Amino acid sequence: MTDTLLLEKEVHHKRIPTKHVDVVLVYPKTGMDFGSTIAPPHAILALAAPLREKGYNVRVLDQRVNPHWREELKNIILQQPICVGLSSMTGTQIGFAVEAAKIVRKFSNGKVPIVWGGPHPSSIPDQTVQSPYVDVVVKGEGDITFMELVERFTMKDSIEDVKGIYYLKNEKVMATLPRPMLDVETLLPVPWDLLDVEKYIHRDFYLKGTRRSLDVGQTSRGCPFQCGFCSSASLRQRKWRAMSVEKSLQFILEPIKKFNLDGIWIRDDEFYVNRIRAQGICKGIRDSGCNVKWYTSGTRVDSFNRATEEEINIIKMSGADTLKFGAESGSNRILDLMKKGIHWEDTVRANLKAKKYGIIPVFALMVGLPGETFEDIHATIDLWVRLKKDNPKAQFELIGTYTALPDTPLYNLAMERGLKPPQKLEDWRDWLSDEYDLEGRKIPWFNEADRKRIGNIAYMSLLANTAMNAIDGVSNSFIRVMLKIIFFPVSRFERFRLKHKWYTFAPELRLFRFFRRLVFYKREKSIL
Repeated sequence: MTDTLLLEKEVHHKRIPTKHVDVVLVYPKTGMDFGSTIAPPHAILALAAPLREKGYNVRVLDQRVNPHWREELKNIILQQPICVGLSSMTGTQIGFAVEAAKIVRKFSNGKVPIVWGGPHPSSIPDQTVQSPYVDVVVKGEGDITFMELVERFTMKDSIEDVKGIYYLKNEKVMATLPRPMLDVETLLPVPWDLLDVEKYIHRDFYLKGTRRSLDVGQTSRGCPFQCGFCSSASLRQRKWRAMSVEKSLQFILEPIKKFNLDGIWIRDDEFYVNRIRAQGICKGIRDSGCNVKWYTSGTRVDSFNRATEEEINIIKMSGADTLKFGAESGSNRILDLMKKGIHWEDTVRANLKAKKYGIIPVFALMVGLPGETFEDIHATIDLWVRLKKDNPKAQFELIGTYTALPDTPLYNLAMERGLKPPQKLEDWRDWLSDEYDLEGRKIPWFNEADRKRIGNIAYMSLLANTAMNAIDGVSNSFIRVMLKIIFFPVSRFERFRLKHKWYTFAPELRLFRFFRRLVFYKREKSIL
């Protein structure tokens, strides 16, 4: 039986509610969707909130948690909604977003507009809009822009004066005036009722002892710093905009109480930019009576080093006993290259300070930047070893391989060093997958042998530390215990290899590479 006939059969037995859907918002799979990695799709929830306030009926389809998203999307498209919105980062999400767009094209006969937004389309909108699966690209924040597009589509009016978009006219790329960044104090509450929120509540990697943790969203947008590898600052022009303490507490405390949470993640790029504001929020959480643990996306080590004892105690009493730090490198030369604004000695001090005050630090490191040598890489490994030695409670994300992302400060340098990025939207889907690592298309400034060594470092660090943390996010206690028994000796072995820099010959990693591709980068059959 063909895939299309299978779909028809499933749709026949599983009809979507009869209420007409005006706008469909699709969040694609990322390729790494399991446990607490699956956070609410805040990128599209931010679009849904103002649409709902205007009276539109919005449907959110999150491919990561909805195995029936294909048939549901087809059934909605047959109702001829006003438009479909897709959000995508660079990499695997693009492939799944394209698959959704193909369904829209086929079952609407090309009559339902497809609007793309998110980090990747915003970074290279002119290339993205030339794809046959794209009608309009929203560059930057889409909260207001997308709503205006929906209103124009509803009235069948011209979109040519809608700010912040790219579209084709007579096969020519057209760009409208930029959309000013919005006042975050005007943001509407998260429309939680559009989701089955229980699917996003998990045990957390780092918040030990929690059972019901949830990503509650942002209390600020943007980042004022200029790290060369990061797209966030570029997309938001290095402007940090924060909600007031009062509004921030409303966004934080409402879901804690509503969903009986004992752990939360606040996804601000930089929560502690304004220390007075941060202290106000911490005091509000502490005084709310909510017994909750929490952490944010990242904390700068220099900001933490400047914090007073009183500030740290307030942070701890509010439940933030875990802080994530962007250490990035053990080489000051590379830290200067990426304009991180810190040196490795600052990270060492932050680690010792966290130990002193009973805070669990989680460090992020990366290797493979253009111009980096193995002397620099060895320095990063040495920093990894030292941080764990100085503070046994220190945790680590995997030592990631640098990926040049469009519209980031280091992107042009990567191009000068031989990077050849994809020339059409669909080909970006593999930009973060292992196949590109092995071919060296991401880091061509290294030879084949060195690329393999760098890939081994990433996998060794994943198995040495990150995998054990990820296992803590598994809800089933029996499976969690069994996985820990299996992975504990593996973790110790790979940690030993990394410490001694034995990452040239690692045949055991072939199995884990194969498993990762099989599970996370598997291409699913299209319904078309």
